[in-house]
Amino acid sequence: MSTTDPTDAPAPVSPVSPGRRRLGSRTAALDAGGEATLGRLAAARVLVVGAGGLGAPVVAYLAGSGIARLTIVDPDVVDASNLARQTLFGTADIGAAKAEVAAARARAVDPECEVVAVVGAFRPDLVAGHDVVVDAADSVVVTRAVSDACAERRVPFVWGTVLGYDGQVAVFDDRVVDFHDLHPEVRPDEGSCAVDGVLPALCGAVGSVMAAQVTALVAGLGEPLLGRVLSVDARRWRWTESPLRRGPASRRPDPAAVPDTAGRIAPAALAARVADPADAVVVVDVRTPEERRAGVVPGAVAPEDLPDDTTPVVVVCARGPRAIAWAATTPRPTVVLDGGMQAWEREGLPIEQAHLRLHSDD
Repeated sequence: MSTTDPTDAPAPVSPVSPGRRRLGSRTAALDAGGEATLGRLAAARVLVVGAGGLGAPVVAYLAGSGIARLTIVDPDVVDASNLARQTLFGTADIGAAKAEVAAARARAVDPECEVVAVVGAFRPDLVAGHDVVVDAADSVVVTRAVSDACAERRVPFVWGTVLGYDGQVAVFDDRVVDFHDLHPEVRPDEGSCAVDGVLPALCGAVGSVMAAQVTALVAGLGEPLLGRVLSVDARRWRWTESPLRRGPASRRPDPAAVPDTAGRIAPAALAARVADPADAVVVVDVRTPEERRAGVVPGAVAPEDLPDDTTPVVVVCARGPRAIAWAATTPRPTVVLDGGMQAWEREGLPIEQAHLRLHSDD
């Protein structure tokens, strides 16, 4: 996501083969499913960092989701102590590289998926060419590196952690919130499964939620945990949700803290301007890719596609705060759509399928 929000618009849709249609038949049957959903999955490229207790269920479910490419990164080999919770592995795999075994399992589920195994530590350059990163390494040190690399590439990432009976899941996008907002202080890893233990089934529960966040991001199946942290206490199996907002030490401004100096334009007035061919106004949609999939103001562009001139700009987000924050960063003549897309839709104004870029590398 970017200074405002995420990276895409409508997710690209790839043709769906008969085999993929069978593989995804239960997904397609969902009320938000269908052929287009399978096509979005068939175009998605996902990087999974870590093939252990969290990475195992993530890889298993993503392998069956019908995605285009799955890259698995892990420097470790399978140990006998892993088998209780790292369900991709068996005794025959002890001593083998986790990334390679996990990749073989994924290929066995979906031979059409391009599966890449990287036996080694996470490197920032690995983020390039992926739509979503899953941080399943369960290491604060690794997560900070993932967070910075994803911010640089404007790629959202799914994060999870487990220790003992406790787990957490969240989705980060540097244009909204990132890992530094959750943990602003730089600290080394504290605790480990080897020392503190972990409930094996908790890894499966948290990893499954993480996999579901990927399909929410790339295919719109459910709402991503962006700006929310989901925690689970496996002693009593209680799930709680906490809001997360931009922290004071973040690289990005909190929209709520930006002075509101932008002017406003009513939805009907903007509709009239958009319909007037003599009016050169540019509409900039700063919402997340998932939001933009539902449609945009006709002719809207992503911030990175804004023409480099002095054309007047109207900034659009869901309700207004993110548009106000973006407007404060540009010297151009800028106004904000009053009430955002929610107001636009309430008035029944025309909506266009987004034509905004999904990947900064495209």
